[in-house]
Amino acid sequence: MPITLVELKNFLNDGEFEVTEALIVEPGALAAAQLDEAEQEELEFERSWHAALISKERQGSESTLGLVLAADLKSEQAGKIEGDHVALLSKLEWTQVQSLLVAESEEAELSWFAPQEIATYLSKWLA
Repeated sequence: MPITLVELKNFLNDGEFEVTEALIVEPGALAAAQLDEAEQEELEFERSWHAALISKERQGSESTLGLVLAADLKSEQAGKIEGDHVALLSKLEWTQVQSLLVAESEEAELSWFAPQEIATYLSKWLA
């Protein structure tokens, strides 16, 4: 899901994050059955890149970073699915974070960060 630097900082500090919807990056079971592995990866990248652009837009001109948080949702957290978005019924917990993808330029490139690396890089990004 797209996230701003301030939201990420607060999430890391509070251990939970309230968000009303998330972008579904992985294709659903039906789509996955119709796509080969390379096509699935391409679709996941395109959706992640789109989320990074949304993050940049939400932060305005002061940020050149697009941040995309990948988290595993519990089944009871997922509400109605519309298109490539799912309504979230409860707060995310930091323990659900799988990774952070970061777009650092205008090129279609995303850097991957493990949850344990985020705090170290966050202080650098906020400086």
